[in-house]
Amino acid sequence: MKRSFRDADFDRLAAFWNGCAPEKYWIDGEQLRLNTVDSPVFDWGASCIEDADGEILGFVSIKKSAATLYPGPDQDVAHLSAMRNRGFTRLQFGQDSRHFFPGCPIDYPALSSFLTVEGFSEGGEVVDLERSLIGYENPYPTPQGDEMRAVTASDLPALVEFFDREFPARWKYDTMKKVEIEGPSCVFALFHGSRIDGFALVQDSSNKAPIGGAVWHVSLGPNWGALGAIGVSKEMRGRGSGIALLGCALEYLRDRGVDQCIIDWTGLIDFYGKHGFLPSRRYKSMSLALEA
Repeated sequence: MKRSFRDADFDRLAAFWNGCAPEKYWIDGEQLRLNTVDSPVFDWGASCIEDADGEILGFVSIKKSAATLYPGPDQDVAHLSAMRNRGFTRLQFGQDSRHFFPGCPIDYPALSSFLTVEGFSEGGEVVDLERSLIGYENPYPTPQGDEMRAVTASDLPALVEFFDREFPARWKYDTMKKVEIEGPSCVFALFHGSRIDGFALVQDSSNKAPIGGAVWHVSLGPNWGALGAIGVSKEMRGRGSGIALLGCALEYLRDRGVDQCIIDWTGLIDFYGKHGFLPSRRYKSMSLALEA
């Protein structure tokens, strides 16, 4: 019997998920709620839970394109599952707003086999990276004239100006939504006077709504942390500001008591490896054309 997500028991759904997925992809009920029905692009009409005699047999969460939230996404692309009569032309596994997966996990063969049988095509590979921050020391000096610190409420106009100038799409949307929920200190920034020229989104176990790699906080452990997205303005690139910002942001997380830290959805293994990060999860992009 198929039913909607209204009045869903998310703890039971998470337990079902954890019974299917490898341990490093386990989640809790609150994270599942945040990444499904709490998402502004959750498709209530297409998502469903299937059960029989009170036993959960499966569920599917479908999201519409994030084109209504920020510029860039293809409005004809749905995420995870869709039907042609809902107007979509391509189905992308993961990569949605408030995503769990940036692609299909390589070490989840039951899932990758299912998608392959259903006709999904493989794309490029990305990784999550992890390391412990206990004893971490930033090996990269801060360039002269750069100031690295957490954002305060008085810095928010400068932060919005930075995003409008440099990263006006998903990074702006995701970060400013986090600021609304967690407060401005979830952003660590590169300053020149009152101007912001770089940012790093930082998360720890005090956060109310983990996003990105932080959705795997069950696997990361109780003193978890996450870093990313991170970026600097175009004119700051190539002078050491970005890698110094990364190191200062990691020290900020370390000083907040973070042990295991994750950086998600990246191909920059060598860059983050300079700070001791190693791949912990690998994903393949997978999509399905829905056009006849």
